[in-house]
Amino acid sequence: MRTQAWTKQTIVAVLIGVLGSTASQTVQGRQAGEDDRPSGQVRLAGRAVADADGPFNALGATLFWGAWGYKFDRARLERNLESLRGAGVDYIRVLGAVGGRGWEDRETDPRWTDYDEVVGGLTDLAYDRYGMRVQWTIFGGSPTTPTGAAREALVDRFAALARGREHKIFAFEIANEARSNGFEGTEGVAELRQLGKRLHDRTSVLVALSAPANGAACATYAGAIADVATIHYDRGLGSDGALSPILRPWGYPTEFDRNCPGRLPTAVFNNEPIGPESSVRSEDDPGKIVAGYLMTFLSGNAAYVLHAGPGIRGGGDADVEGKYQRHANFDEVQAFEAIAAGLRAAKEYLPLGLANWTQREPGSASAPIAANIDIYTATSGNTFIALAVGGDRPITFQSRAAATIDVRQTSTGRVLRKLGLKVGDRFTVNEPEPLILIGRMDSR
Repeated sequence: MRTQAWTKQTIVAVLIGVLGSTASQTVQGRQAGEDDRPSGQVRLAGRAVADADGPFNALGATLFWGAWGYKFDRARLERNLESLRGAGVDYIRVLGAVGGRGWEDRETDPRWTDYDEVVGGLTDLAYDRYGMRVQWTIFGGSPTTPTGAAREALVDRFAALARGREHKIFAFEIANEARSNGFEGTEGVAELRQLGKRLHDRTSVLVALSAPANGAACATYAGAIADVATIHYDRGLGSDGALSPILRPWGYPTEFDRNCPGRLPTAVFNNEPIGPESSVRSEDDPGKIVAGYLMTFLSGNAAYVLHAGPGIRGGGDADVEGKYQRHANFDEVQAFEAIAAGLRAAKEYLPLGLANWTQREPGSASAPIAANIDIYTATSGNTFIALAVGGDRPITFQSRAAATIDVRQTSTGRVLRKLGLKVGDRFTVNEPEPLILIGRMDSR
């Protein structure tokens, strides 16, 4: 198995209380291989998403070319849907209209005579056969839908196609990175917001607008009629090196609403994080990908999308021959099997509705665990979750409460050892990959 080398000796420690009644909750999450399909319509439950089965830690996957695949290459589409189901994916993110440069051999065109059948058929196929919903991103950059009436008409078509399928659709997003796909400048933002309201008025499905440009979150979302925000967190390196892209969800909303405090949507999707063969920077280390999934909900975000190369154009010429050299299928990515195993395991041991827990800032005296490095913590009653990122030295923890802890391996979820700690006890973790510590404070 090929993984990217760690630039530091990095340890990610997640300390989670899941014993007792909380432990019984975690096994209720939907996992790949179950015969039953998800039940009910997706809705908001605080900062988390939920359906008829209650809150869940939503795992999505990019499959931009899904509509094209449904029309022109059904067998390979289903091959990839099967791979994603095996990873425990809850929904796929598909472009509703895309074309132009780089998409000549993968365009999805609303002028197709069978367009409505393609959109409805893919939605039905994903849900009925594979147990996955669809997040439809309506405008992916298409010369066939110029500003004005054509865009309003396409929004109305999606609202109509959703009727009777509300339980099969995870969410709607008006545009993918709108400022680069036909919604430029202040007029483009105004049109984006108008289309969001138009769709919101016509459907009960959750509606987002678009991932805003840097510094434009307030202009995009403040005061708009949108249920959730979609954010594309920066994939570039920072002070934490290769782990910087993983830690950035912690910054929502405070790093985005400085010009409009408290006016952004409470719920947010980590819509296009760093992943295998992603642009700008790529990451295929299973431990880091799983850590990104964990950090998403620990930070109060509602959904995480596995953004991998095969999900962009699915073997389109611009990817196969272009600078990114992306694979056409998920099962061809060397690390995919290990990533899928780690994500499946995380969905088993994470408490459901984690996004609604209370975040504790690094260094906060109210956090139940201290360490010689920054720890990102969330608490719920006697349970707590913390993410600790180590440098080139071991991490030494000190318990501020009596607790029972399981030490897990991030890449597999396997329990390595169990610890019983008293107040003030210290323990040191020195392992070559991220670790997860699962525990509960003793309330006696």
